Amino acid sequence: MRSALLALLAAALIAPAAAAGQSAPFQPLPQAPPPEAENVPAEPDTTTGGDGISALQQGLLIFAGVVLVVGIGIGIARDARRNAPAEAPPVRGSVAGTTAGGEGERRKPDPRAAQKQKAAAKRARQARKKNRPVRK
Repeated sequence: MRSALLALLAAALIAPAAAAGQSAPFQPLPQAPPPEAENVPAEPDTTTGGDGISALQQGLLIFAGVVLVVGIGIGIARDARRNAPAEAPPVRGSVAGTTAGGEGERRKPDPRAAQKQKAAAKRARQARKKNRPVRK
């Protein structure tokens, strides 16, 4: 057991010795070698004709981009109109008893429906009371 621990300790002490070559990590880096001089001709070569695209081509590209964006917008608007609901949504915040007679007018609740709701709530309350656990 002791020999295994001593071997492990010796291996742990020897392992950092491999990194001893990095003795001064905070010293400045060595200077980079100067760049080599390239053979650059004195005059640019004008025989290739690589001036890029002309003004006419630039204009046509911009026009094509605008047409594409407008076309996408029109397509989206048409699709939205097709998939829109057929009826207008009810107007929110309308007051009961208004004489507008529009779609957003509120109706008075049916008194029989309110009585049914109250009776159902009362039955549910009584059932909950009946099923409560007994406290000791």
